Amino acid sequence: MAVGGIWAPTDGPMLRLRSADLAEQDRGGWGFHEASKRWELGRPLSRATLRSPMRFAVKFLGCKVSQADAMLARRQLLEAGHEEVPEAEAELHVINTCCITSEAEAKSRQSVRRSLKTAREVYVGGCAVNLRPMGFAEIAPAVKVFTGAAEEVASAMASTEPRPQAATGACIDVERDLFVHQSGQRSKAWSGTRTRGFVKVQDGCDCHCAYCIIPSVRGSARSRAASAVLKEVEHRVAQDQREMVITGISVGGYRDPERGLDLGELLVEAAHVPGVERVRISSIEVIHIKDSLLAALREEPNVCPHLHVPLQSGDDTVLAAMGRHYTAAEYLTTIRALRASVPRVNVTTDVIVGFPTEDQAAFQNTLALVEMAGISRVHTFPYSPRPGTTAESLGDRVPPDEKKRRSQAMRGLSEVCSRHHRTAKLARTERVLVDKVAETKCAGYTADYTRCYLPAGAAAPGELLDATVEELHADGLLVTPRRPC
Repeated sequence: MAVGGIWAPTDGPMLRLRSADLAEQDRGGWGFHEASKRWELGRPLSRATLRSPMRFAVKFLGCKVSQADAMLARRQLLEAGHEEVPEAEAELHVINTCCITSEAEAKSRQSVRRSLKTAREVYVGGCAVNLRPMGFAEIAPAVKVFTGAAEEVASAMASTEPRPQAATGACIDVERDLFVHQSGQRSKAWSGTRTRGFVKVQDGCDCHCAYCIIPSVRGSARSRAASAVLKEVEHRVAQDQREMVITGISVGGYRDPERGLDLGELLVEAAHVPGVERVRISSIEVIHIKDSLLAALREEPNVCPHLHVPLQSGDDTVLAAMGRHYTAAEYLTTIRALRASVPRVNVTTDVIVGFPTEDQAAFQNTLALVEMAGISRVHTFPYSPRPGTTAESLGDRVPPDEKKRRSQAMRGLSEVCSRHHRTAKLARTERVLVDKVAETKCAGYTADYTRCYLPAGAAAPGELLDATVEELHADGLLVTPRRPC
């Protein structure tokens, strides 16, 4: 869903930790060199050819891939000699948009309008812009629309003469996508905190679910060379990022174009990079859980035992109407096989409620499957039709009040499942990677992605420590560090 992030320094208390994390990120990286027309390490854009430096701030809405793409634009602007400042002080706002739902698309436009209150110019890119560029171009003359692949958009935004794409374009041009053709030389956004880096290994999707617009704006699935991925991991380690989050639109379909490695094999190689403490996957479809992934989870201690496996529905009729590529029984069988192979694994999921063909019996089937699969947390999304998708023709049959009721029921079950998962950890020792430090508390995650809270002053950001689970707290666990005697 459209969960936004502002990637610029700020004096506001809500974002102080995130800004501090950004300040610790790498000061080197890759840049697009105009003379050679290549992405080159340690060779930023020549400042002599740039327009006057601009003061900018970057925002994103949506998923971890949107975050990585926004950070790519940020990196290019910094390398081009522009200055990152608090949002209120920026003359240029750069916004990476999202269109996964109608609400996300609307929030993207709202973000542009808010930026226009303080910024002289607003550059917009990302999925919602690729889908409906005119919808953003028409907001105001100060809005410049950039469509295309993330690498090309970032380079255009940072160039001497901004090259906004024609507002009639709607889809990326895969043939010109630098993600494939120059994957060994692509720019590094260094997105994430100083403890965690998001490594984009794949883009696009070939699943074409009936409700989803993403294949139309991201294009077909394509994978980045493992050699480039591992080089990025090495650079992130050098910048004190100890956990790598492997991300993509359909990351489970990863296939190295050079050596043919699949995702499980890539995870093992990334986990073996010196200095890497953890490697985790952002999300994976159940049809992509293969033996090599099970082996990586089971045998490689640095591969985190957590998988986010979208379910969407636990009813076969609804799954078929959604265009999902599995049945409820197949999903359950795969998750049970996963647990048999990796007993310590934590599984979370996504569910859409109120799909046009979902009746009360179908919804009850979904509730039952969530329980049978032992899911620990459910991200629940009320269905909203997306123009241009196959499911649009089905209409929006479930009344809003019923969608709200089903959402509340699913979230209630999610809380019960979460408490069960966390209760099982009481009195146990967990390894926690601290990623947030504030005046009142510290916070971090276990390897299986359970949130933990520690006393103030207990650890520094990036510290990996053993802690005893004392009690349930908020959405996570209250833990006490175990110090050597």
